[in-house]
Amino acid sequence: MESAKKALGLTKYFIALPPARHLAAMLLFGAIIGGALLGGLVGGWSNPSALLSGAGSAIIAVAVPSFGCALALSTLRRRVKLERALAIALLSSFVYMVFYLLAFALRTVYAAGFNLIFVGFGLSFLLWFSTLKFAFGLRRSAWLFAIAQMLAYTFFLIAGTSIYSGGVSDLLVRIGLAAVVFVGALYGLLFIASGPLKKNLGLSSPDVLSMFSSQWLYGEKDLEDAFDEMGETATTWVGVAEWRTPAGKMHWVVPYLHFGPFGNLGGSQFSFQIAQALKSQGTEVFVFHGTATHDLDPVSSSELAAVVGAARTAIAHLSPKPARFSLHEESSGDSTCYLLGINNYAIASFTRAPLSTEDVNLAIGWALMEKANAQYADSLVIDCHNAETGDVDYVEAGSPISFDMADALDKAMKSRSKAERLLAGWASEYPIHLPGVGSGGIKVACFGPRTSRPNFVVLLDSNGITQEARERLIESVSRTFVGDGMVEIYTTDTHQLNSIKGVFNPAGAEGIERLERIVLSLAKQAHAALAPASFDMKKERLSIKVLGPYQSAEIVSTLNSVVSVLRIAVPAALILSILALLWLLARL
Repeated sequence: MESAKKALGLTKYFIALPPARHLAAMLLFGAIIGGALLGGLVGGWSNPSALLSGAGSAIIAVAVPSFGCALALSTLRRRVKLERALAIALLSSFVYMVFYLLAFALRTVYAAGFNLIFVGFGLSFLLWFSTLKFAFGLRRSAWLFAIAQMLAYTFFLIAGTSIYSGGVSDLLVRIGLAAVVFVGALYGLLFIASGPLKKNLGLSSPDVLSMFSSQWLYGEKDLEDAFDEMGETATTWVGVAEWRTPAGKMHWVVPYLHFGPFGNLGGSQFSFQIAQALKSQGTEVFVFHGTATHDLDPVSSSELAAVVGAARTAIAHLSPKPARFSLHEESSGDSTCYLLGINNYAIASFTRAPLSTEDVNLAIGWALMEKANAQYADSLVIDCHNAETGDVDYVEAGSPISFDMADALDKAMKSRSKAERLLAGWASEYPIHLPGVGSGGIKVACFGPRTSRPNFVVLLDSNGITQEARERLIESVSRTFVGDGMVEIYTTDTHQLNSIKGVFNPAGAEGIERLERIVLSLAKQAHAALAPASFDMKKERLSIKVLGPYQSAEIVSTLNSVVSVLRIAVPAALILSILALLWLLARL
């Protein structure tokens, strides 16, 4: 568990970039401020003309070539958007300016202090080259653009300032030496990182960087080939419950696999894609989060066909009959079970809100279904996945949480109440650009009675929901429909959203007012649509290729070992490279 938390923590470094105009402004003002500081070091802090002169020189020597290189990159390589090109230019200009200032600040106390400016040249080259080659996939032109950036800095350094008294050839030799030293350090680090990656996963570090970056930036699926080689075949289920009213059909689909790993890879978009594949005129499809962890991540998006095929087989064997239902809510420890009995079938949903339940192992879901099957003809188990706390708490076999879930189910099965006639209604909406909600949108199901104790299931195509948002939505719906019926928020745990901001993208963190308005509107529509319902349910087995428990553990442990090594190796390599470069430059 601790290894998984460390690995998932790396995703906090995935960020969304500001707009291009903001990056351009930061680049310009950064150069002006850095130039003014340089002017103060050279001409004195009380001399306004020195400050202005320094700012002007920095605009020429830093801002102009940075803008030029960024524009050239985004124009000649459409793959690299302007804001991304400007981000590289901004970062490299910052590094360049820092060493530019250090060179002047130390020139009186360190005879060779001016050589620090070539450290800035080398690091800027390294940033351009490594980003273009490994992040943007420009395998050959990465060299050309990185060299062009360095030559642009060199040209404007000579043309815009008079700080270097040596010849042009000497300047070019020093700059070239800086590039060679830092690129050598880069490939040394890649060699170190490739050891465990090659041994455990059969991948090299450049391959890993390129594949992750191509998915993150462009939605490409090169990683699926690697997953496919590592994966193994597993047998699992997909369950389908059909609610039929005069208005149409509602299918509750529960695939016992995990909607991951992230972005558009594997099963990350399955919650939406399954619903789209099964949806037809007059039929709405709710896809829930079954009991499955990342062990059951499909290796490829092509595995969707197996899931949809099994669901269609199940649907073909359904024969809904007039239904009566009972609903029992019981808790044990921190776990709550909602046991919905319809005719002779059971749907058991589990939550630990306000505590987090990240995922539940398939073996636990299987045990809970077998427990329920002692009283019912068949059962489905759903993980509500409805309290995102930022922590990662997988529920594995033998954990105290698994026993709490079993005890809560036991209590619910022993509860007795008179079965009531089943009424059902539903509504859905697919909002655009609502933070934390994926392509599967928002769906609300209501089941009777109409006037007293209406029950609501709110399903968000989301990677969890904040506890504050969950409570707000429940309170809003409960206040509108007075009674003691169940109101609960479910999420699909889609990993479609996990590509820019990491693994924690819960609904409700942003845009809660809009989310609340939509949910309340859908709840009203679903309640108004209540009508007598017939019901049937079936589970179907399927074989699917997944990452598997050993491969998932291997990936996490390998990633953590690489990061542990690089945490020491990267700063050490940078320091040694800087010292080696300064030593070599002092002897030219």
